[in-house]
Amino acid sequence: MEKCKLTPGQWGFIGLLICLLTVGIASVLVYPMNGVGLRRFLHTYQFSMLGRILFDSNIRDDIRWNAVLSLLYGFLASVVIAGALIIKTATQSPSLYGDAKFASDADIRRSKAVTWGDESKGGVIIGRYKGKLLRYIAPDFISMGAGTRAGKGAAIVIPNLLAWLFSVIVLDPKQECYKITSKFRQLIMGQKVYLLDPFSSKTHGFNPLFYIDLSHEKGSGYLLNLAETLWNASGLTGTEAHFNSAAGRVFIGYTQLLYILINHGRKYLAEYDVKPVFSIGTVLDLYYAVNRESLLANGDESECPSIREKVANNGNEREQYLLRDALNKIKEYNDLGDEPRSSTEGTFLKKLNLFTLPLFRKATDRNDFDLRLLRKERMTIYLGINADDLKIADDFLNLFFNFAIDVSMRENPDFETDNKYDVLFLLDEFPAVGAMHYIKKASGFIAGFKLKLLTIYQNISQLIEIYGEMGAKTLLSGHPCRVIYAVSEKEDADKFSAQLGYTTTKSTGKSRNRNKGSVSQGESENEAQRALVLPQELGTLKFHEEFILLKGENPIKCEKALYFNDPYFMDRLCAVSPKLRERVASMNKGSSMVKKGLKYPPKEEMLSLGELEAKLF
Repeated sequence: MEKCKLTPGQWGFIGLLICLLTVGIASVLVYPMNGVGLRRFLHTYQFSMLGRILFDSNIRDDIRWNAVLSLLYGFLASVVIAGALIIKTATQSPSLYGDAKFASDADIRRSKAVTWGDESKGGVIIGRYKGKLLRYIAPDFISMGAGTRAGKGAAIVIPNLLAWLFSVIVLDPKQECYKITSKFRQLIMGQKVYLLDPFSSKTHGFNPLFYIDLSHEKGSGYLLNLAETLWNASGLTGTEAHFNSAAGRVFIGYTQLLYILINHGRKYLAEYDVKPVFSIGTVLDLYYAVNRESLLANGDESECPSIREKVANNGNEREQYLLRDALNKIKEYNDLGDEPRSSTEGTFLKKLNLFTLPLFRKATDRNDFDLRLLRKERMTIYLGINADDLKIADDFLNLFFNFAIDVSMRENPDFETDNKYDVLFLLDEFPAVGAMHYIKKASGFIAGFKLKLLTIYQNISQLIEIYGEMGAKTLLSGHPCRVIYAVSEKEDADKFSAQLGYTTTKSTGKSRNRNKGSVSQGESENEAQRALVLPQELGTLKFHEEFILLKGENPIKCEKALYFNDPYFMDRLCAVSPKLRERVASMNKGSSMVKKGLKYPPKEEMLSLGELEAKLF
């Protein structure tokens, strides 16, 4: 037997139950205790009679005394009844296979992770329960597994872009989110809005080296982090780890050299036909332009003999170190044998191929927004890589998101109080970003830097392919809130079904035995295990249905928060589009514009009106 402790709320309920039972029993007992027979009782019983006997002034004392006794007997009886219930509950045997159940209304109201219909605490919209929005308010990460055409954009990405009040970075592969929500976030929310698509001329600029000041004491460390992001060697072994590490050192060497030449040797940059722009593309230009043998030579044979002298005489101690370290790293690379140098060069150039594209180079030579201000100001960045460019954009996506998290973790909001806003990363098609080792390694404390991640993938096998079996498990364990749509993969369905839990079902069996002409009958009770939600049931969820798994709480069965048929969201779009307002009004002639069930135009028609997209270029 397993004893259970009652909560203060349960004790309060028991007290209320005893009071009600006491009055109910006493209201019956007062009749026979005053000589009223059964027949008369059935015809004259009134619940209020007990109160009249106790409090009316014209009642005889003996009758009133019998009423008091009936209350006493009623109290004793109610205590016995309540005590029996407590004993039965407290000594109840635990279920053999589990007692999983969905969250009730009371469970959701008590939840510390989710609010129900309450906007005051903010949070990330994750669903709708009985007509009210569910928001996840805990600082932890959220994950969602959803196949293609499952409505993840319409049910979680766009709703949050229309409701999240603080900074957000969204991976927007089709630029659909930008075209639907950017004007609202710009005009109504008053945010600075940016579109980053470095494969297009209509883009804002992002230059990673803008965030690295080599004159600062931490600049070299930031550069090392950038090199590790581009040529990650963490978790790798063998030749891949070796050449990634070597390529990173080459990058650091040429980046430091570029910094020195911009500050002390622009004449030589002009001779190399390299622009004095501190960007990754320019580092690549310098790599191609500089003759390593001449650069490393001493005396008159050196291409830039006066640079060392100039830095030695006019540069500070840090600049002298940077030049010395740059030349050492370039020399280390130059001294490699032909085969290892060729492999290192191949690894180095492969990661930087995108920086040879004219549009990409133009977008990454400048910087139009400051990632360091994400928690200080309210801004929205749409990373709108078109589908036809996604196949070559994986390295850039990986660089951007890893770097954005890295930059955001330079200042701890506990000590830098001007970092007051949360930042939401909406990572639709999360596997397209590639391995984000920051999330896998540091999910436990990233949330403490006011960074919230909502990662969306199609199936778990995508994550296993990128992170490996254990890596994917570690990654998902850092997402204590999981939103589940209809599941198409059997393995995923089995895992989600197990995580939702099991219940114990009981069945009664009857048996009949014949023995020497006599018949004996018996009954037996059997317990069996049943999943709260069977794997096949996960595969047949209706389009509007979803489950929410929460750490330490009962799962929630609810509906998706689809924006396109919800006045809460559509009114926000109508607020920035007069044409959409007129169209909605014409579709609902004769209907109240505030009631539920309004008709709205389809997404394609809304986009064709051309009034939902912010005019940025």
